[in-house]
Amino acid sequence: MPPPEHPPREDPTPLGDRPGDVAAHHVEAATAPARWLLEAGSDGGVALTATYALARAVVREAADRWPGWWNAELFGPPHREADLAVLEALHDGLRRLKLVRRRARKLHTTPRGRELADDAAALLRVLIADLGGGDPFTEAVAAAMTGRLAAGAPCEHDDLVAPALREVRSGGWRDPDGQAPTERDVSWVVSEVLCRGEAYGVIERRPDSGQSRFRRSQIVLTSAAKVALGLDGDQFAGTAVLVFDAELLNARGVRARLAVGARQHLTALHDAIQEAFGWYDDHLYSFWIDGEFWGDENAEFARPGTPDGASQTADVPLAELDLAIGAKIAYVFDYGDEWRVRLVLRQQTDADDRTYPRVLKRDGTPPPQYPEHDQD
Repeated sequence: MPPPEHPPREDPTPLGDRPGDVAAHHVEAATAPARWLLEAGSDGGVALTATYALARAVVREAADRWPGWWNAELFGPPHREADLAVLEALHDGLRRLKLVRRRARKLHTTPRGRELADDAAALLRVLIADLGGGDPFTEAVAAAMTGRLAAGAPCEHDDLVAPALREVRSGGWRDPDGQAPTERDVSWVVSEVLCRGEAYGVIERRPDSGQSRFRRSQIVLTSAAKVALGLDGDQFAGTAVLVFDAELLNARGVRARLAVGARQHLTALHDAIQEAFGWYDDHLYSFWIDGEFWGDENAEFARPGTPDGASQTADVPLAELDLAIGAKIAYVFDYGDEWRVRLVLRQQTDADDRTYPRVLKRDGTPPPQYPEHDQD
């Protein structure tokens, strides 16, 4: 199957000198796997096996084109579609969206598929809308994951399970036996969405420092997804950014400086605190905007989905709190261990093209969230 062909640019301005070109470049790169299959299906069809999986030659070509999908150095060349979970998710998704269809032992692109193959931006929007795979429960999980990733900070798998679990529980989801979803239930669905998101060019896995490219634990939205979702550099253009000094009161000399967009919610400030002090987002938390720990309940903003449900939730834009420079906020994470953070609004500044929230500075080493107990 030949690689996708694109008409030459008539404008001699180099790519990158025009913002529109940069965005288009990201979108084309993100949708390259989907367009590769769609264009191949338009040119004689894609070979299938007797069980209607992609043929071995197609699987190996995919592994060569996107080597991050398969560790050929360790396992040798892949033999079947199921070896490449990302490719399998892409094939399944394009069929579900009716962009391709089977005819005998070949996969052919539909008229709608050919149309989208020529419009990468429109294709990406269709793929983003299908992150949930057409299943309402999975769509709820995907929405929670996208919201967490939109905050900007790289996540690991478990960082995405917690907000997804809160979302489905607060939405009242139950299994056929009337039981609420468990963390394990949601974890499986998160893995499914991550695989589909990678296939669709929406989610990217990156290696952490010191890891090989096949141990990619850092999860982010792709640049193309940020463009499509309105989360690129223009998200905060012309708006304010609030800079907070955060002091961990449970440990001497442990501080951080955090920047959060004024249009972002208190939940984004929570995400920045979690990143700054290296915590797992697996407990309840509250903010008190009067600066008093466990103070006036009217000043409390608790984690969305908190079982109590009596207090206001942290799903409120910072701009609506009317904070003045020097304002103090009390924050408690984990009502049992009670990690206390004193936040002081240091300044308000103009946004640049960076992603928010951001950790601007750290001082001191925070203690481990779960210290190991001495064993006799």
